[in-house]
Amino acid sequence: MGRVMDFLFGPEPPRDEATAAPAVTLMGDDGPRVVSLGTSIAPTVAGYGALMSVDYAACEQTKARSLSTLPWSVVSRGGGWESFPDNPVARLLNGMANEAMTAVDLLNWHRLRCDTFGTAYWRVEWLRGEPVAIWPVLCGVQQDFDASRPRGRRKMFRLAGDKYNPAGNYFADEIISISTHITKNGSRGESLARLAAEQIGLSVDLERFYASMLKNGNHHMGHVEIPDKSIPEAMRADLRTAIEQKSGVDNAGKAPIFSGGAKWVTDQQTMRDASVIEQQTWVLQQVCRACNVPPWKVYDSTGITYSASQQARIDYVTDTIVPDVRAIEQAMAPVFASMGRPDLGLKGNVKGIMRGDDASRSKYYREMAYMGAYTPAMICELEDVDPSGALDRPLFPLNYGTVEPDGSVTVHSQSHAAPADGSQTGTTDNQ
Repeated sequence: MGRVMDFLFGPEPPRDEATAAPAVTLMGDDGPRVVSLGTSIAPTVAGYGALMSVDYAACEQTKARSLSTLPWSVVSRGGGWESFPDNPVARLLNGMANEAMTAVDLLNWHRLRCDTFGTAYWRVEWLRGEPVAIWPVLCGVQQDFDASRPRGRRKMFRLAGDKYNPAGNYFADEIISISTHITKNGSRGESLARLAAEQIGLSVDLERFYASMLKNGNHHMGHVEIPDKSIPEAMRADLRTAIEQKSGVDNAGKAPIFSGGAKWVTDQQTMRDASVIEQQTWVLQQVCRACNVPPWKVYDSTGITYSASQQARIDYVTDTIVPDVRAIEQAMAPVFASMGRPDLGLKGNVKGIMRGDDASRSKYYREMAYMGAYTPAMICELEDVDPSGALDRPLFPLNYGTVEPDGSVTVHSQSHAAPADGSQTGTTDNQ
């Protein structure tokens, strides 16, 4: 169980001997760094401690779930389009990434690791010239670039070593480096959790504030009035006990009994008067902005309408998911080059998370079939329907003609009739 928790959250944070306070080990590109957080607060924004914020955890989970559900293909980049479903990279990213985890687990870890630490590293395990596994790199990584080395070997990664990856030096076809879109030098990304630390800290503070109010019974705000300030200490202790018995959710609404003529006076200020709800909404929106996740994706539908939500779904894919997918696609290029197939590339299919209702999809497929871009068999595959018996050749409307380079028009109908446009009088059909 301990090893599983280490994989999810990192090992147990070391203690700062000077303050006896918890410290967080940041496994960044420079190697491990220990940051003491003092005695008054918990590790809320350093490393995976940022997950203590429900807002940050919700944003990261949303992006991870979207990314991990995408199907991946290996396609030809050399002119003619062709898919290679049996390519080793396609098999790894659509099944078991390694012996310990599925591709879904790997991509879930990747999205959280990348945003939290700024850069996520994968190690590609090779066997007889082919990738056989992709492992997450949990240890510290140092990057080194030496222009004097041969092309393809100029960049080197030094791994400190962890339970999945031996310590040592690796090249670009063995270590895949994927960073956030905020970077100062082009090779290392900036941690979104660190950059949004203030907002994430406010989110945690509000969550603790709510917990404190419920624990202390302050959802019924008020105070105790004592007629005589010189009451005995024993009576004061009884009053404290009565107030403590009033606190908590289970005791809400119960009438406490106070001694010495003391009485409970309800305060008029409520949580809404204190603008706590508005503060929580504002903090959520700030964290969403930092993580590039629309608030409605984390169940904040404030001010959104049905028509706006349709466009928001498209914007989420184009502005959040596609850039992350594109980064993974390009990062895998050295792997295909080492396999001797630089003409191949990785392709993530984002159409699955952009599916609309049945009527919208039917209209889209019909238009694509009329243009000859999709065959009926391809449409069946996109809809997860058995394509057996479906036409595997493109359709072409008979009343269309093809304009030749010399300006003449070729009519593809059996009657060889000229197009309806009178200006196009001739045909070049093969009689």
